Amino acid sequence: MIQMPRRSVTRFFIPMIDVLILLFCIFLLMPFVKTFGDPADEGVVQLVGPSTAVQDLSGTVEALRREIERLQRERNESLRNLLVKPLEIDRDTGRLFYYAGGERLEIRHQEDAQRLIDQHRRQARLGGGQDLYYLFLYPRNLSGFPTEGQIREYRRWFQDVAHGFDNPMAR
Repeated sequence: MIQMPRRSVTRFFIPMIDVLILLFCIFLLMPFVKTFGDPADEGVVQLVGPSTAVQDLSGTVEALRREIERLQRERNESLRNLLVKPLEIDRDTGRLFYYAGGERLEIRHQEDAQRLIDQHRRQARLGGGQDLYYLFLYPRNLSGFPTEGQIREYRRWFQDVAHGFDNPMAR
């Protein structure tokens, strides 16, 4: 008589049990996850918990978005009200100069600087009350100038107005 070969039942049930465990875990997690109803948000998953916590978070997110927009408007407004005047530093001597009407003019001492500041303040007032800002431009090539003493002197000359230094070689 012909007999059927013996087969182990575990070869069949162990993989089937693994699949069933995975399906059961997914079934247990289903109440905690749902998708948004908006077609624009397809694929976005939201955790469902206490509805007040979700509403609080969405309210917080919206408040932060409004705050970001307000800060961007204020930044743009302040930039429009800023009158930036570049002052360059000569790479061979370290002296301070600017261009007016296509002509290079040097600032040799405190009185020249004060005259320039007064002139630019009048210009800023005529421009609608703009804020004056001086930007000192270091030489673009390394030359040894300006010296630390020259920088201290320039800072002293322009201490009463907003100013900053643009040093491309700074780390």
